[in-house]
Amino acid sequence: MRHETKLVITLWGGMLGSMLLIGLIFQLPRLTQLPSSLTTGVEELFFLAIALILNRDWLRQTLKFGVSATWRRQIRPIMPTLIVAALIGLYTLATAQQLTNTLTLLFVAILISLFEETFFRGMLFQASQSTLGVGKAAVFTSILFSLTHLINLGHQTLSLTLLQLGFTFVLGLLLCLITAQTTSLL
Repeated sequence: MRHETKLVITLWGGMLGSMLLIGLIFQLPRLTQLPSSLTTGVEELFFLAIALILNRDWLRQTLKFGVSATWRRQIRPIMPTLIVAALIGLYTLATAQQLTNTLTLLFVAILISLFEETFFRGMLFQASQSTLGVGKAAVFTSILFSLTHLINLGHQTLSLTLLQLGFTFVLGLLLCLITAQTTSLL
């Protein structure tokens, strides 16, 4: 196994351990009384901070959030995804009983996406491409992305988790290919 691949697996394992530890901390009696959206948001901020520290200290990679192509060319490959996300978002906002809860959940979803894109596509996928190439790196990091969701077995059924594993693997592949094509995490 090459050095970069070992490093990616080590970073993934470290992040997984951090996720489990932070999840356990938020199971302490006083913290379980907080709203779940608040704890999830704070957890995601911790995960993002840990990912950025790991990148700074271990990988030292540039995380490319900027637009390297024209705006239209950048958006074109992800337009169907953006349209579906916008429709779901509009439907949720239109049918929401409490707008504050909906906006909070939307903010938490953005934090989750920011962490996942930074860590999996920005760090692990980028580090894997140099030795594995785009296709194999996409499959490799999508497997890691998918397996990370096994952590959800603590609060959801096995059948739902298995469905989520398949979905996140395919989504991970799609997002890796979009990232490779656009050269941006945006």
